[in-house]
Amino acid sequence: MPAQRLLAKLTRPRLHGAVPRERLFARLDEARGQRPAICVVGPPGAGKTTLVASWLDARGARGVWYQVDPGDADLATFFHYLGQAAMPFARRGQAPMPALTPEYLEDVEGFSRRFFRELFARLPEDAVVVLDNYQEVGSGQPFHGLIAQAVDEVPPGMALVAVSRRDPPDMYARLIANEHVALVDWDQLKLTLDEAVAIAAARLDLPVPEIERLHATCGGWAAGLTLLIEGRRRNSAMSADLPE
Repeated sequence: MPAQRLLAKLTRPRLHGAVPRERLFARLDEARGQRPAICVVGPPGAGKTTLVASWLDARGARGVWYQVDPGDADLATFFHYLGQAAMPFARRGQAPMPALTPEYLEDVEGFSRRFFRELFARLPEDAVVVLDNYQEVGSGQPFHGLIAQAVDEVPPGMALVAVSRRDPPDMYARLIANEHVALVDWDQLKLTLDEAVAIAAARLDLPVPEIERLHATCGGWAAGLTLLIEGRRRNSAMSADLPE
């Protein structure tokens, strides 16, 4: 039987030429070894998704990549797709993950605990579950309380990673206070000069002083640096096409 093809929503991004950010890989390694959950938080274009996907690629880590969208505020929808994401890890003859059907609605928290226990039991012992674009579900939705609750179900050696443009909702306060969640925030995500040099070298031959200027201009914002380099590349190409 052919392998089950996963939806784009459940597929880790494919990276092309991403520069390894070893200092942040080390931070994620440390967090994974000490905490059941990691929140990677920063503005759009900070390189959050690329960082986490390239880290998992570099470590050969398996698990689940889940693109959160506003439809996941409907909990039955969320558990349906998360169950689909677990299908590649099912053993022969194993039943599908449970669905949130009406008989469970009086105790959704109990259903969620059992669901996540079963999910983690099916995954490899060093698996990582990533919830990308975590901010797409409004902060007041029950979804967030269930994910915070799921942190208590993460076995040693595994990790639950939320990638978000916003700080964790208030229901994470207990987990953060008890050091169950590690944060990788905007201050850490900002590109260092060495990282900017490596990114620029992969795209265009620029002198280091020019890269230093671009790095200062973009303030460590990965998307901003890429746009500035692309602008220089286009200008260089146009200049080369001009008649002498």
